[in-house]
This record gives sequence, structure tokens and C-alpha cells, in this order.
Amino acid sequence: MPSLSSTITRQIVTPVTIVLFVVSTVTGIMLLLHWNGNLVRFSHEWLSVGFSAIGLWHLARNWTAFLQYFKRNVALSAFVVSVAGSLVFTAMTGTPASTGGPGAMMRAVANAPLATVAPVFGLDPDKAIQALKAANIEAQHGESLSAIGSRAGMNAVGVANILTAAKQAKPASTGPAT
Repeated sequence: MPSLSSTITRQIVTPVTIVLFVVSTVTGIMLLLHWNGNLVRFSHEWLSVGFSAIGLWHLARNWTAFLQYFKRNVALSAFVVSVAGSLVFTAMTGTPASTGGPGAMMRAVANAPLATVAPVFGLDPDKAIQALKAANIEAQHGESLSAIGSRAGMNAVGVANILTAAKQAKPASTGPAT
């Protein structure tokens, strides 16, 4: 009669491993192809963590058999080459999160003087200062959105939202009443 441990492995862990492998593979390919990446990024990351946890559990459970691979030169060479190749590939293709992309653009806007970034929001610098003043926020032409927001108890995005709303606000009609 099979033990409870092997029954759990065969009837629960193995199907879960298969599902997580397939989901991780499909969502990884979707991310690689930039197809609906925002839809699957979170699930890919967390379900891959689950897949990794099951893989580590499997490795620990079968550690003795795993060590037998290192007694074979071909398997040992394949292991070393794949680890080295992965490290080289990551070093060549990886970029720090602080460079490039939308985050870099927002940091540039957040740290530039208000007079420089006001046109990004469709405002001239004086109108930007007026919009912030209407929101009870003091600002100067040479201050960054980060500095203005910090003093007002918010971040640069909060200041940017005020400036965006100011541009979208429609001016009152000055024509004759009908």
C-alpha cells in the first residue's frame, strides 16, 4: 500500500506542478511578446513563486537522487553550463529598474523645475503656479514638483494631478446670457 506522502505527491503535488508550469510558461511567453503583459504580470510572478516552491520541495525530497547527477560528467557539465549561461544572459540583458521606461520619464518630470515642466501639462508657468495656489499650495518657477509636493504633504504625482486637472478645467463662458 502506498504511503500517504507518495499519494499526496502523485495525486496533488504533481497535477499542481503541471498546472503551475503551464501557466508560468504561457504567461512568460506573453510577457516576452509584450502581449497583454499588464494582464498577466502579477499572476506570472506569484504563480512562478509557487512553482519554484514546489520545485524546491521536490529537490529537497529527492536530494540523494539529485546528488547522483553530479557523479556523471555530462550532467555536471550541463548543470554548470546552464547556470553560467543564465548568469551571462542576465548580465547582458538586464537593466536596473531606475533607468528607462515610464518611471524614468516621471522622475525627470518630478525633478525638473516647474517652469520647465508646466508645458507638459498644457500650462504656462504662471498658470501652473495659479493652479497650485488655488489648491492652497505655494510654488515657485524654479522648484521641482517633488519639492513642491514634499512641502505640501504629497508626492510629485499629486502635484501633477492638480496641474492636469487645471488644464482640463473649462473656463467660464464670457459670452452673453441667453
